Amino acid sequence: MSTVGKTNPAAELKEIKAQVEIQAQKLETNKAIVRRAHDEVWSKGNMAAIDELYAPDYIAHWVAGGDTELDEFKEIIINGRTAFPDMKEEILHIVAEGDLVVTHFINSGTFTSELDGFPPTGKWGANPEMAVHRIEDGKIAEQWTVADRLNMFNQIGIELPTVDKTSSD
Repeated sequence: MSTVGKTNPAAELKEIKAQVEIQAQKLETNKAIVRRAHDEVWSKGNMAAIDELYAPDYIAHWVAGGDTELDEFKEIIINGRTAFPDMKEEILHIVAEGDLVVTHFINSGTFTSELDGFPPTGKWGANPEMAVHRIEDGKIAEQWTVADRLNMFNQIGIELPTVDKTSSD
């Protein structure tokens, strides 16, 4: 009896299940990489973990504009952790699809040292943020972050200059 043109539904189903399991494992691995970045890098300040977790050609895109390469990104972390030494990032939601991992998290800490020209206030604040991370070859290669900085500034007592919209200049 010839098997040409005939399919084996049980074998096909087994192959589909195997492929689904491989994809699910990849998604869980990608989520673990991002969880570790939130925990090790941001919450604990483990700078050595950056080279393990982020690609050498990593780029961060910020909602306020501009892009940051890896060396600048390291400086942002150092400056942020210096200004907020008790900084913690708590992931509220994490979702993965394909090579993307999205996190919704709370970034919190006490403002105890100068940051970007603003003097410390000693006040604690918590800031909701969302980030999309693109994973490539087991590392974070690209990231898009949205954060409500005005909310955080208000909580930690930073007063921003106001713009006089009534001026005819």
